[in-house]
Amino acid sequence: MKHILILLLSLTMMLSFSPGAIARENQEPLGKITSLKGRFDIKKKDSRVWVDAVTGMDVFYGDAVRTGDLSKGTITFVDESFVKVHANSQIVMNTIISPLEKKNSILMFFGRVWSKVSRKALHRKLFEVQTPTAVCGVRGTDFETGAYEDGTTLVQVNSGKVTIDNEIHQETVYENQGARLSYEARKIRVEPGYQPDWEQNETQGRKNLFADGEKYGGYVHTEIYERRDRLKDMVARTTALSEHKQNLAVVAETARDEGDNAAYEARLAEIEAINRELGDLNKRIAYAGGRMECQFGLFSHYGYLAKHPELSKHFKGREFILKELDNIEMIQAEFNTMIEEGMKMSMEDMDDMMEEMRHKMKEYKNDQKKDLFDEM
Repeated sequence: MKHILILLLSLTMMLSFSPGAIARENQEPLGKITSLKGRFDIKKKDSRVWVDAVTGMDVFYGDAVRTGDLSKGTITFVDESFVKVHANSQIVMNTIISPLEKKNSILMFFGRVWSKVSRKALHRKLFEVQTPTAVCGVRGTDFETGAYEDGTTLVQVNSGKVTIDNEIHQETVYENQGARLSYEARKIRVEPGYQPDWEQNETQGRKNLFADGEKYGGYVHTEIYERRDRLKDMVARTTALSEHKQNLAVVAETARDEGDNAAYEARLAEIEAINRELGDLNKRIAYAGGRMECQFGLFSHYGYLAKHPELSKHFKGREFILKELDNIEMIQAEFNTMIEEGMKMSMEDMDDMMEEMRHKMKEYKNDQKKDLFDEM
């Protein structure tokens, strides 16, 4: 293949958002709905329509699930892990995952889930639950997470350990411990023997939100705008690095043609350094994407409450939510474009091709009469 280095460094190697998205293309489900009670709806990726779920229905990456009052259901994954989704919850099977990371990720906009992670799964990958105010990375097998409308997150660990990270603090919560945090109380408080009253916290979360929608909506609004700006910077850096790699490719090919092996190898070393930085950016962009999806999901829920013919009557500050809703939706559309742009290079593929290039370079050194690129 002629001029393989140029091809190697071009921007034509696109990737899906995650290994899960690839599984979806191949129609391989992430798991199945194995039990349900009451109202249990599912919305397929890229669809706007919620449909009634049934036992045995396949669940894919990108699918969303919601439950109503006095409702619940269980999703069992192919690795034998499962999550029980309690009443008044909405979750999404996260698709914004770097190909450099192996993990299953659930985004919970609000509600409560009990997660039982199989040992088989823990040997292979990380399992995490993200809420609007925290990321819970699991190194254990049994834990419960609540995320409420005022941004409060509760975690109870029954076995193993869970690392909670809100980008300001990080704490590890062990068996028979728990923790809580919120937009207002950023410090993660770990408590032994933690036994939260889930229903009371859900009720209090709604009460807090309805008492001052502008305050709690403002927290989410600020998070979205700040994360958007950071995401823009990361995507711009990714684009600049990709362009620099293309320029290095031209210089490297010139050095090759002139028989300057030292210069050629030096350029390859620079390219590898750029690949490492791109790999780091890829993971950071994926992380930022998941966090923003949680914020979008929660603010969208605020919009639903602010428009509800009955609930809105008790929602103080709903005017702020309604005024900002269109702006947030426009940012979400912009966000989708930025995520695609920022995650389009497959670093694993790049590394594989760089290794092939180095192998060919050895052949080139042994016989400088060969045209390395023409051979390819």
